[in-house]
Order: sequence, then C-alpha cells, then structure tokens
Amino acid sequence: MSAFLKLEDSPMFQKQIWSLEHMADDLKNRCQILYKGSKRFMAALGEAYNGDNSFADSLEAFGGAKDDPYSLSIGGFQGPIMSKFIKAFRELASYKELLRSQVEHVLIDQLMHFMNVDLQDAKESRRRFDKAISTYDQAREKFVSLKKNTPGDIVAELEEDLQNSKSSFERSRFNLGFELLKQLEPFIHQVYTYAQQAKELANAEQCSLEKRIQEFRTQAEIDIIKASSNIEPSTSSVGICVTGMNSDKNIEAIMQSSRNGEVQTIKQGYLLKRSSSLRGDWKRRFFVLDSQGTLYYYRNKGIKPTGFLHHYAGSAEYNGGVFARFRAKYRTSSCEDNLGCRTVDLCTSTIKMGAEDTDLRLCFRIISPLKTYTLQAENAGDRTDWVNKITAVITSLLSSHILQQHVENNDYARKASSNVMLRNNHHTSDDQIGNRAESVSAVLREIPGNDVCAECNAHEPDWASLNLGILLCIECSGVHRNLGVHISKVRSLTLDVKVWEPSIVELFRTLGNAYCNSIWEGSLLKNER
Repeated sequence: MSAFLKLEDSPMFQKQIWSLEHMADDLKNRCQILYKGSKRFMAALGEAYNGDNSFADSLEAFGGAKDDPYSLSIGGFQGPIMSKFIKAFRELASYKELLRSQVEHVLIDQLMHFMNVDLQDAKESRRRFDKAISTYDQAREKFVSLKKNTPGDIVAELEEDLQNSKSSFERSRFNLGFELLKQLEPFIHQVYTYAQQAKELANAEQCSLEKRIQEFRTQAEIDIIKASSNIEPSTSSVGICVTGMNSDKNIEAIMQSSRNGEVQTIKQGYLLKRSSSLRGDWKRRFFVLDSQGTLYYYRNKGIKPTGFLHHYAGSAEYNGGVFARFRAKYRTSSCEDNLGCRTVDLCTSTIKMGAEDTDLRLCFRIISPLKTYTLQAENAGDRTDWVNKITAVITSLLSSHILQQHVENNDYARKASSNVMLRNNHHTSDDQIGNRAESVSAVLREIPGNDVCAECNAHEPDWASLNLGILLCIECSGVHRNLGVHISKVRSLTLDVKVWEPSIVELFRTLGNAYCNSIWEGSLLKNER
C-alpha cells in the first residue's frame, strides 16, 4: 500500500520483519548448499594442482638430462619448446593452488562466519527488537493511563521514560547489514585471473561488479541517513501526516484531488481503542485516514497466514441501538496484503472530545448511528491533530460536491439523482416534492418484502419505522406510534420528505421487511406468526 512508508513502525513494517526472518532462514539453507559445493570445488582444485605438477614432472623426465642426445634433438631440457611447455603447466598449477587457497579462506571461511555469526546475530537482533518494543509498550501504557489529577512532575518523569524507551526502540530497527558481496570480491578476482582467455571480458565484468557494489553501498548509507532523520525526539505517536494539511481548505483540496484516482494519506498512526466487550479493555490499533474520507484501522498487529475481510464494523457497542442486529450483511472487499482491517463510516458520524468516563485523559469519541468508537492518543497534541483532521474530513464529506459523488456511487442515486439537488434547494415546488416522495416509495418498495406491510401484509404500505427498518400500513403505524419513539419511530414515505436522506434509504435497502421479520420472528413457530 502506497499510504505506508516502509520504515515506519506499522503492521506492514512488522510483516516485513516477519518476511525477512524467513528470508534469513532460506539464506542460511542456500549458504549451506554453497558451502558444500565450495568444499567439493576446493578438493577438485587440489586434485587438479597435483595433476598439473605430476604432468610437469613427467614432461621433465621425458625431456631427459642436459647431455641426453635424444632430448636435445627434440628440444628437451635445454630446448625452448619443452621448457616453455613445462613452465606453462607449472604456472597453471600455481594459479589453481592460489584459487584453491582463495576458495578456502575467502569463500568457505567467510561463509562459515556468515552462517554462524552474522545470520545468528540477525536472530538475536529480532529478540533485541522484541525486548525494546516491550519496554516501549510498558512506558507508553504507564504514560497514557495517568489521570487528569496526576501531579505534573510525575507526568514529566513518565513522559521522559516514554521518550527514552521509544528512542531505544527506533534505534533497534536500523543499522543491521552484511557485506557478503564485498567478502566474495577477492575470490571472484582469482577466478578472473585463472581464466586468462576471458581476461578482457572478466575485467569489464569486474569493473561493473565493483561499480554496482559501490552504488549499493552508497545507496545503503543514504537509506540509513534518511531513516535516521525520520526519528524525531518527540512523544508523538508513530504516524505520517501529510504536510500542509492543517486547514479545512487544504484537506478539502486533497479530497477533491482524489476524484482523479490518486489516494493520499491525511494521517495515520497508533491509537488505543476501547473494545465493545463488557470489560471495556483497551487495544492498540493502527488507524489510517485517507483522502477519500475513509477512516479504517488494522485489528491485528502481527501477520496471519489467512486472509481477512475489510468491512464496516459489524459489532455495535451498547449505544448502537437495535440496528446492530441487522449488520450481519457486511459490505466486504479484499484487504491489502491480507491484513485484517475495519472501516469507520464518517459520512454519518460526529466527533466529541473526551470519553464517557470523564476521569480518562487524551480521549475522544467518534459517534455514528451504528457504533461509538472511544479512542485515546499518546499525547494532547496528537489527539488535537486527529480530532481536527477527522472533523475537517467530515465537513468536506458533507459539502455538496463530495456528497454528490458519494451518493452517485449507489443504485439509489442512479435512480433518483435529482433528489440530492431537491434536498439542498429550500425553494422546491410542491410538484418536485411529490416527485421525490414517489421516487423514495418506488425505491423502498422494490426491496424484498416491502410491497406489503411488515405486520398485517396489507399492500402498498406508506409508512415506515426508522428504528426497525420496516414499512407499515397506516393502521399498523398507529399501533407503532403508541409504542413510543424509543421503540418505533414512525414516519411517512410521502409526507416526511426531509427524513429520507441517502444514508437512511441505504439502511432500508440493506434491511427490508422480509429480512427484518426473519430476525424478529425467527424464534416463533410458523402457526404463531
């Protein structure tokens, strides 16, 4: 995902660590294969060295002594032909012995050191990384759990501990590398020296290799410098904020640019999220706010081998209302890199400072019709930044252009696209209001089961219960009114035109009389319905 930087502490970074650990194990297996082959190659070079010397000795024996008339006649010991031939074989033998020595000391010994020291240190570095992140988590939890009435000196002391542990954690993520290619360079040079017939090509390849090694070394140093410069001595949460996005106009401009298909990250980082369980425990999640107005968070910090679904939150908290029953129909799509994540719908949400428990610090809430998300930042500045950016995104989503684009993405907008303009026009004529009411009725009655009343099966119901997501006839709507608005909030399809916002219509399209009755009457026998 382009929204994440590779060196940021995020679920994607920890996935990369997990992948590199497996790559280290695979590299060790490959090095062992190379080690065994190098041992056989060294033995073969030793045999070749002995063979060349033996052949040179046999040539000398064949040439005879200085006073041997036969050897002199064929250019023997004193002759130029035989002596050059013997010298050439002895030089070849010396090249092979030098190459064998390089294989032993440069290749085999370095491979052993690489497998037993460097790769082992890579495993140790993972343990050091886990220890550093554990210390950082403990310091962070102590800091964010402080109450509002905590003395300032204690807050400052814990804040300093948090910064120190975070700096140690960040440093443990860098400065680990190996120079295996550099260690192999002398061995490769000896291979090129031995292959005299390919000397020109070998020199060109050697220069190219040296240039590539130097380029790699320079690039590695640049990456380390860039990565180190990203570590700032502050207590802000790990996250990336796009510069120049501090005003609503800038954020709206970024969101408008996303209409061309370019999605940018407005803000991302870790927040503590209160779970919806009875214990209400806090879990650390990685949140991302992008230029399409989408706020989503990753539920799992580590890597799972199986895929997860990227969908709207399916479990409503205690204030989610009866709509929580009907969220079994999730909107699902593939989540990138098989990381489980969930989406917070900001189109119908509002944001408030603080938590329901007023004694907690650094908290804010995102309240939607389906769920309330209680979140906690690591410091006041980060909380303010999150709140300001989310508020700006919500404001931009509610503006006319973004809302028009959002509505046109569903079938309702394609069937009644003129309704959005009618809703924003305060001088709409009676005929236009009637057309909109007819359009809403037509759309809702196409939903399975909505052609009849959910209670008595009367045809063409003209009333609806906003709490329950069902259509009713006029007689049954009177009964529902007597139940109270906290149970059933009744509105007309034709008279209460302003009620039927796109989000409400979309909710009814998700439910329908047939589906709702299958839930409410699911435990009843057929003859009891």
